Amino acid sequence: MSQHIVLSFRMEADIMQIAALHGLLDFALSECLAGNDVDGTVLEGAVVLTRHIRRKFRHLTNALLSRDAVKRD
Repeated sequence: MSQHIVLSFRMEADIMQIAALHGLLDFALSECLAGNDVDGTVLEGAVVLTRHIRRKFRHLTNALLSRDAVKRD
């Protein structure tokens, strides 16, 4: 018996958004480490991005772990 995961368009969009948000987070943290965050706004943005990524990832994993996403042959 094999299993495969069926991704909805929404799940695919969530995966692409998580990847894009991760890229923005990488850039924001690089700017902070380079000393380009004089007033702390970039670091605040990184915190917001981290929280948003965590919410999207949790939503995606819940959908993937539900019975609807896993199909058994």
